Amino acid sequence: MTGTKKFFQIFLLVTRGPTDASSVLLIRKIPNLIFYLKIYSPAFRHFSITHFITSDFKSYESKMMSLPDESNIVSMSGRTVQTDWIIGIAMMVVSVSCAIAYYLILSTIYKDKELFRMASYKFMFFLGVFDVFQCFPHFVTGIFTVTQTVFHPGLAKAMGVIATPCYVTFTLLTIFLSFNRFIQLSSNTLELFFFGGKRWMIWILIASFIWLLFVLALSSPWATIRYIPDWYSWDYDTDLPFSKYVQKVEMCIEIGGIFVSMFFYILIINKLLKTKKHYLISKSYNAEIKVLIQATVITVYCTVLNVLWHNYSWLLPQHLWSYTALNFMWICNSAVHPVIYFIVNKAIRHKIGTKRSGTALGAVTVFEHRKLEKATHTDHTMVSVKY
Repeated sequence: MTGTKKFFQIFLLVTRGPTDASSVLLIRKIPNLIFYLKIYSPAFRHFSITHFITSDFKSYESKMMSLPDESNIVSMSGRTVQTDWIIGIAMMVVSVSCAIAYYLILSTIYKDKELFRMASYKFMFFLGVFDVFQCFPHFVTGIFTVTQTVFHPGLAKAMGVIATPCYVTFTLLTIFLSFNRFIQLSSNTLELFFFGGKRWMIWILIASFIWLLFVLALSSPWATIRYIPDWYSWDYDTDLPFSKYVQKVEMCIEIGGIFVSMFFYILIINKLLKTKKHYLISKSYNAEIKVLIQATVITVYCTVLNVLWHNYSWLLPQHLWSYTALNFMWICNSAVHPVIYFIVNKAIRHKIGTKRSGTALGAVTVFEHRKLEKATHTDHTMVSVKY
Protein backbone atom coordinates (compact mmCIF):
# COMPACT_ATOMS: atom_id res chain seq x y z
CA MET A 1 0.00 0.00 0.00
CA THR A 2 1.45 3.38 -0.96
CA GLY A 3 1.96 6.14 1.60
CA THR A 4 -0.83 8.18 0.00
CA LYS A 5 -3.42 5.39 0.07
CA LYS A 6 -2.54 4.45 3.62
CA PHE A 7 -2.76 8.05 4.81
CA PHE A 8 -6.20 8.58 3.31
CA GLN A 9 -7.35 5.22 4.65
CA ILE A 10 -6.24 6.32 8.11
CA PHE A 11 -8.07 9.62 7.63
CA LEU A 12 -11.31 7.80 6.87
CA LEU A 13 -10.81 5.55 9.90
CA VAL A 14 -10.23 8.55 12.14
CA THR A 15 -13.31 10.37 10.91
CA ARG A 16 -15.64 7.35 10.62
CA GLY A 17 -14.20 5.02 13.24
CA PRO A 18 -12.46 1.62 12.94
CA THR A 19 -14.46 -1.36 11.81
CA ASP A 20 -12.13 -4.30 12.46
CA ALA A 21 -8.90 -5.30 14.18
CA SER A 22 -6.75 -4.49 11.15
CA SER A 23 -8.20 -0.98 11.11
CA VAL A 24 -7.26 -0.48 14.75
CA LEU A 25 -3.70 -1.55 13.99
CA LEU A 26 -3.59 0.86 11.07
CA ILE A 27 -4.70 3.77 13.24
CA ARG A 28 -1.81 3.04 15.59
CA LYS A 29 0.56 3.87 12.73
CA ILE A 30 -0.61 7.48 12.55
CA PRO A 31 2.27 8.99 14.61
CA ASN A 32 4.93 7.10 12.66
CA LEU A 33 3.40 7.91 9.28
CA ILE A 34 3.16 11.61 10.12
CA PHE A 35 6.78 11.49 11.26
CA TYR A 36 7.78 9.97 7.90
CA LEU A 37 5.92 12.75 6.09
CA LYS A 38 7.72 15.45 8.05
CA ILE A 39 11.10 13.88 7.36
CA TYR A 40 10.76 13.04 3.69
CA SER A 41 8.63 15.92 2.43
CA PRO A 42 9.43 19.58 3.20
CA ALA A 43 5.80 20.40 2.43
CA PHE A 44 4.79 18.47 5.54
CA ARG A 45 7.52 19.78 7.83
CA HIS A 46 4.92 21.71 9.86
CA PHE A 47 2.07 19.29 9.27
CA SER A 48 -0.69 19.06 11.91
CA ILE A 49 -3.21 16.22 11.98
CA THR A 50 -5.71 18.62 13.56
CA HIS A 51 -5.32 21.06 10.69
CA PHE A 52 -5.62 18.20 8.23
CA ILE A 53 -8.91 16.94 9.65
CA THR A 54 -10.47 20.40 9.95
CA SER A 55 -9.41 21.67 6.52
CA ASP A 56 -9.81 20.69 2.90
CA PHE A 57 -7.40 17.75 2.86
CA LYS A 58 -7.49 17.57 -0.93
CA SER A 59 -4.78 20.25 -0.98
CA TYR A 60 -2.45 17.70 0.61
CA GLU A 61 -3.13 15.00 -1.95
CA SER A 62 -0.94 16.44 -4.67
CA LYS A 63 1.92 16.89 -2.22
CA MET A 64 1.66 13.29 -1.09
CA MET A 65 1.62 11.66 -4.51
CA SER A 66 5.42 11.86 -4.76
CA LEU A 67 6.03 10.22 -1.38
CA PRO A 68 7.67 6.78 -1.41
CA ASP A 69 5.94 3.62 -0.23
CA GLU A 70 6.32 3.00 3.53
CA SER A 71 8.43 -0.12 2.92
CA ASN A 72 10.74 1.95 0.74
CA ILE A 73 10.93 4.60 3.45
CA VAL A 74 12.16 2.01 5.96
CA SER A 75 14.67 0.75 3.41
CA MET A 76 15.85 4.28 2.65
CA SER A 77 16.34 5.02 6.35
CA GLY A 78 18.59 1.99 6.80
CA ARG A 79 16.50 0.50 9.61
CA THR A 80 16.06 -3.27 9.64
CA VAL A 81 14.97 -5.86 12.17
CA GLN A 82 18.64 -6.56 12.84
CA THR A 83 19.42 -2.89 13.52
CA ASP A 84 16.37 -2.69 15.82
CA TRP A 85 17.85 -5.46 17.96
CA ILE A 86 21.42 -4.16 17.84
CA ILE A 87 20.52 -0.56 18.69
CA GLY A 88 17.94 -1.55 21.31
CA ILE A 89 20.26 -3.95 23.13
CA ALA A 90 23.10 -1.42 22.94
CA MET A 91 20.87 1.21 24.55
CA MET A 92 19.97 -1.14 27.39
CA VAL A 93 23.58 -2.24 27.99
CA VAL A 94 24.96 1.31 27.94
CA SER A 95 22.20 2.58 30.24
CA VAL A 96 22.79 -0.14 32.83
CA SER A 97 26.58 0.35 32.64
CA CYS A 98 26.23 4.10 33.20
CA ALA A 99 23.90 3.55 36.15
CA ILE A 100 26.30 1.09 37.81
CA ALA A 101 29.30 3.39 37.29
CA TYR A 102 27.38 6.34 38.70
CA TYR A 103 26.21 4.31 41.69
CA LEU A 104 29.83 3.61 42.65
CA ILE A 105 30.66 7.32 42.49
CA LEU A 106 27.57 8.51 44.35
CA SER A 107 27.86 5.90 47.10
CA THR A 108 31.51 6.87 47.60
CA ILE A 109 30.68 10.56 47.97
CA TYR A 110 27.71 9.94 50.25
CA LYS A 111 29.52 7.56 52.61
CA ASP A 112 32.59 9.78 52.99
CA LYS A 113 31.71 12.32 55.69
CA GLU A 114 34.64 14.59 54.86
CA LEU A 115 33.67 14.83 51.21
CA PHE A 116 29.93 15.10 51.69
CA ARG A 117 30.19 17.97 54.16
CA MET A 118 31.50 20.24 51.37
CA ALA A 119 28.95 22.17 49.32
CA SER A 120 30.68 21.32 46.04
CA TYR A 121 30.39 17.58 46.71
CA LYS A 122 26.75 17.98 47.70
CA PHE A 123 26.12 19.57 44.31
CA MET A 124 27.97 16.71 42.64
CA PHE A 125 25.88 14.17 44.51
CA PHE A 126 22.48 15.65 43.63
CA LEU A 127 23.66 16.36 40.09
CA GLY A 128 24.52 12.67 39.81
CA VAL A 129 21.14 11.60 41.20
CA PHE A 130 19.26 13.48 38.47
CA ASP A 131 21.73 12.22 35.89
CA VAL A 132 21.42 8.56 36.86
CA PHE A 133 17.60 8.74 36.88
CA GLN A 134 17.80 9.31 33.13
CA CYS A 135 19.28 5.84 32.69
CA PHE A 136 15.88 4.26 33.44
CA PRO A 137 13.94 5.78 30.52
CA HIS A 138 16.92 5.13 28.24
CA PHE A 139 16.79 1.46 29.23
CA VAL A 140 13.03 1.29 28.62
CA THR A 141 13.37 2.97 25.22
CA GLY A 142 15.87 0.25 24.35
CA ILE A 143 12.99 -2.20 24.84
CA PHE A 144 10.79 0.06 22.70
CA THR A 145 13.43 -0.12 19.97
CA VAL A 146 13.74 -3.92 20.01
CA THR A 147 9.97 -4.46 19.96
CA GLN A 148 9.25 -1.42 17.74
CA THR A 149 6.34 -0.38 19.94
CA VAL A 150 5.80 1.85 22.95
CA PHE A 151 3.08 -0.55 24.20
CA HIS A 152 0.89 2.28 25.49
CA PRO A 153 0.92 6.07 24.85
CA GLY A 154 0.89 6.68 28.60
CA LEU A 155 4.10 4.67 29.03
CA ALA A 156 5.81 6.60 26.23
CA LYS A 157 4.71 9.89 27.81
CA ALA A 158 5.96 8.77 31.23
CA MET A 159 9.45 8.11 29.86
CA GLY A 160 9.57 11.68 28.56
CA VAL A 161 8.33 13.01 31.90
CA ILE A 162 11.26 11.29 33.63
CA ALA A 163 14.05 11.91 31.13
CA THR A 164 13.72 15.55 30.07
CA PRO A 165 13.02 17.22 33.46
CA CYS A 166 15.96 15.32 34.98
CA TYR A 167 18.25 16.47 32.17
CA VAL A 168 17.17 20.11 32.59
CA THR A 169 17.71 19.92 36.37
CA PHE A 170 21.08 18.29 35.78
CA THR A 171 21.95 21.30 33.63
CA LEU A 172 20.97 23.81 36.30
CA LEU A 173 22.98 22.01 38.97
CA THR A 174 26.10 22.03 36.80
CA ILE A 175 25.71 25.79 36.39
CA PHE A 176 25.37 26.17 40.16
CA LEU A 177 28.41 23.96 40.64
CA SER A 178 30.57 26.06 38.34
CA PHE A 179 29.48 29.16 40.27
CA ASN A 180 30.24 27.39 43.55
CA ARG A 181 33.70 26.44 42.30
CA PHE A 182 34.46 30.04 41.30
CA ILE A 183 33.27 31.43 44.64
CA GLN A 184 35.41 28.89 46.52
CA LEU A 185 38.50 30.08 44.70
CA SER A 186 37.63 33.75 45.09
CA SER A 187 36.53 34.54 48.62
CA ASN A 188 35.89 32.75 51.90
CA THR A 189 33.41 35.46 52.83
CA LEU A 190 31.40 35.02 49.64
CA GLU A 191 31.51 31.25 50.00
CA LEU A 192 29.96 31.48 53.46
CA PHE A 193 27.40 34.00 52.21
CA PHE A 194 26.20 31.90 49.26
CA PHE A 195 26.82 28.35 50.46
CA GLY A 196 27.57 28.44 54.19
CA GLY A 197 25.54 26.42 56.66
CA LYS A 198 22.35 25.14 55.07
CA ARG A 199 22.29 27.73 52.29
CA TRP A 200 23.46 25.19 49.74
CA MET A 201 19.99 23.63 50.10
CA ILE A 202 18.41 26.76 48.60
CA TRP A 203 20.22 26.06 45.33
CA ILE A 204 19.06 22.44 45.35
CA LEU A 205 15.48 23.58 46.02
CA ILE A 206 15.63 26.04 43.10
CA ALA A 207 16.75 23.27 40.75
CA SER A 208 14.10 20.91 42.15
CA PHE A 209 11.40 23.54 41.61
CA ILE A 210 12.37 23.84 37.93
CA TRP A 211 12.29 20.03 37.73
CA LEU A 212 8.74 20.05 39.12
CA LEU A 213 7.62 22.66 36.58
CA PHE A 214 8.90 20.55 33.68
CA VAL A 215 7.30 17.43 35.14
CA LEU A 216 3.93 19.18 35.39
CA ALA A 217 4.23 20.63 31.89
CA LEU A 218 5.12 17.32 30.23
CA SER A 219 2.55 15.42 32.30
CA SER A 220 -0.20 17.68 31.04
CA PRO A 221 -2.28 16.86 27.94
CA TRP A 222 -0.88 19.97 26.21
CA ALA A 223 2.81 19.04 25.89
CA THR A 224 4.72 15.83 25.31
CA ILE A 225 8.15 14.61 24.35
CA ARG A 226 8.14 10.97 23.30
CA TYR A 227 10.50 8.33 21.99
CA ILE A 228 10.00 7.24 18.38
CA PRO A 229 11.17 3.61 17.99
CA ASP A 230 11.31 3.82 14.18
CA TRP A 231 13.94 6.54 14.38
CA TYR A 232 15.80 5.54 17.54
CA SER A 233 15.35 9.01 18.96
CA TRP A 234 13.09 11.51 20.75
CA ASP A 235 10.92 14.33 19.51
CA TYR A 236 8.35 16.76 20.89
CA ASP A 237 4.76 16.26 19.78
CA THR A 238 4.26 19.51 17.87
CA ASP A 239 0.55 18.79 17.43
CA LEU A 240 0.08 19.66 21.10
CA PRO A 241 -0.21 23.43 21.73
CA PHE A 242 2.45 23.89 24.44
CA SER A 243 5.10 21.42 23.27
CA LYS A 244 6.96 24.07 21.31
CA TYR A 245 7.07 26.41 24.32
CA VAL A 246 8.41 23.70 26.64
CA GLN A 247 11.00 22.84 24.00
CA LYS A 248 12.11 26.48 23.69
CA VAL A 249 12.48 26.88 27.46
CA GLU A 250 14.51 23.66 27.58
CA MET A 251 16.72 24.89 24.75
CA CYS A 252 17.34 28.25 26.46
CA ILE A 253 18.36 26.56 29.72
CA GLU A 254 20.61 23.96 28.13
CA ILE A 255 22.34 26.09 25.49
CA GLY A 256 22.38 29.18 27.69
CA GLY A 257 23.96 27.11 30.44
CA ILE A 258 26.94 26.44 28.16
CA PHE A 259 27.91 30.09 28.11
CA VAL A 260 27.20 30.69 31.79
CA SER A 261 29.43 27.84 32.93
CA MET A 262 32.02 28.71 30.31
CA PHE A 263 32.14 32.24 31.73
CA PHE A 264 32.74 30.96 35.27
CA TYR A 265 35.42 28.54 34.14
CA ILE A 266 37.25 31.25 32.22
CA LEU A 267 37.32 33.23 35.45
CA ILE A 268 38.56 30.13 37.28
CA ILE A 269 41.38 29.60 34.78
CA ASN A 270 42.39 33.23 35.12
CA LYS A 271 42.34 32.86 38.91
CA LEU A 272 44.53 29.76 38.77
CA LEU A 273 47.06 31.40 36.47
CA LYS A 274 47.39 34.30 38.90
CA THR A 275 47.62 31.89 41.82
CA LYS A 276 50.47 30.01 40.16
CA LYS A 277 52.61 33.14 40.22
CA HIS A 278 52.28 33.39 43.99
CA TYR A 279 52.22 29.72 44.99
CA LEU A 280 54.77 27.64 43.13
CA ILE A 281 53.69 24.29 44.58
CA SER A 282 54.10 21.65 41.90
CA LYS A 283 51.83 19.02 43.40
CA SER A 284 49.07 21.54 44.07
CA TYR A 285 49.28 23.09 40.64
CA ASN A 286 49.15 19.69 38.97
CA ALA A 287 45.96 18.95 40.88
CA GLU A 288 44.41 22.16 39.60
CA ILE A 289 45.40 21.23 36.05
CA LYS A 290 43.51 17.94 36.51
CA VAL A 291 40.47 19.93 37.54
CA LEU A 292 40.69 22.02 34.38
CA ILE A 293 41.11 18.92 32.20
CA GLN A 294 38.03 17.43 33.80
CA ALA A 295 36.00 20.59 33.31
CA THR A 296 37.19 21.02 29.72
CA VAL A 297 36.35 17.47 28.62
CA ILE A 298 32.86 17.58 30.11
CA THR A 299 32.17 21.10 28.81
CA VAL A 300 33.22 20.28 25.25
CA TYR A 301 31.19 17.05 25.20
CA CYS A 302 28.02 18.68 26.48
CA THR A 303 28.43 21.74 24.26
CA VAL A 304 28.48 19.51 21.19
CA LEU A 305 25.54 17.47 22.50
CA ASN A 306 23.27 20.42 23.30
CA VAL A 307 24.03 22.50 20.24
CA LEU A 308 23.47 19.56 17.88
CA TRP A 309 20.42 18.29 19.78
CA HIS A 310 18.52 21.56 19.42
CA ASN A 311 19.86 22.51 15.98
CA TYR A 312 20.31 19.17 14.24
CA SER A 313 18.16 20.21 11.27
CA TRP A 314 20.69 22.95 10.47
CA LEU A 315 23.89 21.06 11.17
CA LEU A 316 23.23 17.38 10.43
CA PRO A 317 21.61 15.41 7.61
CA GLN A 318 18.06 14.42 8.56
CA HIS A 319 18.80 10.74 8.60
CA LEU A 320 18.16 7.83 10.93
CA TRP A 321 21.77 7.52 12.00
CA SER A 322 22.09 11.21 12.82
CA TYR A 323 19.23 10.89 15.28
CA THR A 324 20.66 7.64 16.61
CA ALA A 325 24.07 9.22 17.25
CA LEU A 326 22.52 12.13 19.15
CA ASN A 327 20.42 9.80 21.25
CA PHE A 328 23.49 7.77 22.19
CA MET A 329 25.32 10.99 23.06
CA TRP A 330 22.51 11.75 25.51
CA ILE A 331 22.69 8.24 26.98
CA CYS A 332 26.49 8.37 27.27
CA ASN A 333 26.30 11.74 29.00
CA SER A 334 25.60 9.72 32.14
CA ALA A 335 28.95 7.99 31.65
CA VAL A 336 31.09 11.08 31.12
CA HIS A 337 30.99 12.26 34.73
CA PRO A 338 31.77 8.97 36.51
CA VAL A 339 34.58 8.16 34.05
CA ILE A 340 36.18 11.59 34.48
CA TYR A 341 35.69 11.43 38.25
CA PHE A 342 37.44 8.09 38.41
CA ILE A 343 40.35 9.08 36.15
CA VAL A 344 41.04 12.52 37.62
CA ASN A 345 40.10 12.30 41.28
CA LYS A 346 42.48 10.39 43.49
CA ALA A 347 40.06 10.34 46.42
CA ILE A 348 37.32 8.59 44.47
CA ARG A 349 39.74 6.21 42.79
CA HIS A 350 41.30 5.29 46.13
CA LYS A 351 37.94 4.65 47.80
CA ILE A 352 36.59 2.51 44.97
CA GLY A 353 39.84 0.64 44.35
CA THR A 354 40.87 -0.26 47.89
CA LYS A 355 37.54 -0.18 49.78
CA ARG A 356 39.39 1.20 52.78
CA SER A 357 37.58 2.95 55.58
CA GLY A 358 38.14 6.53 56.58
CA THR A 359 38.47 9.68 54.52
CA ALA A 360 40.18 9.44 51.19
CA LEU A 361 42.11 12.55 50.28
CA GLY A 362 43.15 13.45 46.77
CA ALA A 363 45.95 15.74 45.71
CA VAL A 364 45.74 19.06 47.54
CA THR A 365 45.21 22.09 45.33
CA VAL A 366 46.87 25.47 45.70
CA PHE A 367 43.63 26.88 47.01
CA GLU A 368 43.14 24.11 49.53
CA HIS A 369 46.77 24.33 50.62
CA ARG A 370 46.09 27.75 52.06
CA LYS A 371 42.97 26.43 53.78
CA LEU A 372 44.75 23.39 55.13
CA GLU A 373 47.21 25.69 56.82
CA LYS A 374 44.21 27.09 58.67
CA ALA A 375 42.85 23.57 59.29
CA THR A 376 39.47 24.42 57.83
CA HIS A 377 39.21 22.36 54.64
CA THR A 378 40.34 19.17 52.94
CA ASP A 379 40.26 18.12 49.30
CA HIS A 380 38.36 19.97 46.55
CA THR A 381 39.99 18.43 43.53
CA MET A 382 36.87 16.92 42.00
CA VAL A 383 34.67 19.23 40.00
CA SER A 384 31.86 18.71 37.53
CA VAL A 385 30.57 20.85 34.71
CA LYS A 386 28.20 20.03 31.95
CA TYR A 387 28.42 23.31 30.15
